[in-house]
Amino acid sequence: MAPSPGRLPGRAPVAPSVQSARRALTGMFLASGLTLASFLSRIPSVQENLELPAATLGLVLPALSVGVVAGLLLAGRVIGRTGSRRLMLAGVSTAAVTLPLTSLAAGPLPLAFTLLLLGLGAASMDVGMNAQGIGVERSYGRSILVGMHAAWSVGTLIGALVGSLAIASGVPIWAHLAMVALLVATIGITALRRLDVDDRVSATTPARFALPRGPLFPLAMVAFASILGESTAGYWAGIHLRDTIAVTPDRIGWAFVAHTAGMVGARLIGDRLVGRFGRHAVIRGSGLVAGAGFLVVATVPVLLAGVFGFLLVGLGLGSLVPLAFASAGRLAATPGEGVAAVLAVGYLAFLVGPPVIGALADTIGLPAGFASVAVVIALLTTRPLPAASSGAP
Repeated sequence: MAPSPGRLPGRAPVAPSVQSARRALTGMFLASGLTLASFLSRIPSVQENLELPAATLGLVLPALSVGVVAGLLLAGRVIGRTGSRRLMLAGVSTAAVTLPLTSLAAGPLPLAFTLLLLGLGAASMDVGMNAQGIGVERSYGRSILVGMHAAWSVGTLIGALVGSLAIASGVPIWAHLAMVALLVATIGITALRRLDVDDRVSATTPARFALPRGPLFPLAMVAFASILGESTAGYWAGIHLRDTIAVTPDRIGWAFVAHTAGMVGARLIGDRLVGRFGRHAVIRGSGLVAGAGFLVVATVPVLLAGVFGFLLVGLGLGSLVPLAFASAGRLAATPGEGVAAVLAVGYLAFLVGPPVIGALADTIGLPAGFASVAVVIALLTTRPLPAASSGAP
């Protein structure tokens, strides 16, 4: 019997240098997740300090996505020349510098500009480490990229927990984010020394912007659905608990922590699920679970249901992006180009989602926005998907 789409062959001996590269990438993914979650956990504090209404906040936050999308398009064009390792170095440096600057913004426009720069750094990190991860996965001969993304989720979980503690303890935003930036820079520089996948292309190969052409498009839709869900949970989970459910300040971060814990759990078992059921089946099932979680949040406005719903959202979304990346990296001309193309469209969800959800929150209520996201995720993750290229692990 032929294996289901996306199933990978059994284990084989792996060289020590490849194992070391995998550990280094694990550190990179953790640092990336820690960076974004630290900022996301302080969005209610930023909103309060700048006295921003929900609609204005919804217009400012997409600046992060504009920077990310621009960075992804640029990364897809230059990664063939620079290689993914140098791209990661640029990303870590930019993110570490701009993260604490988000806390010093004096108004909506300075905050938007800082988020734009942070997005550029995050995009470079994402493309570089995922391209390296696909190269290491090929050396392993089995699915490991979902597990690497588990480290990203662990980083976001740590960031969410520390952010919640910082809010409850009254730690200033600038001090909190400056300490995180120092840690991220240390992790990133240390990890980069162990990465040696050379994915540069010939100088005669024409450079082009990364776009999801042909079979990459449905994978880009999966990434869009997942990132729409992740951004909705990250931006609005705490605000939902504060404004809709009216929890005390020390409980504002609970929903985002539950969401992040769900993503960690999904990614810890994701590679095993791929081996058992196939990549396509895992994508479809995961999308339905995430959609169900958003419906719970939208229809049952109590603390327990909100926390449980966002836990389901995390469980559903956890495997979607890494599986889309892994497939795209094998279908495109180079892994970096495939990742950048899928991410460029996927991160448009960061641009579209916040203003739409913010407008809904100010007009008919935040639960309506959650219900809309549930429908979009279910539709985009149950579409037919392309088969992996022959011989791909």
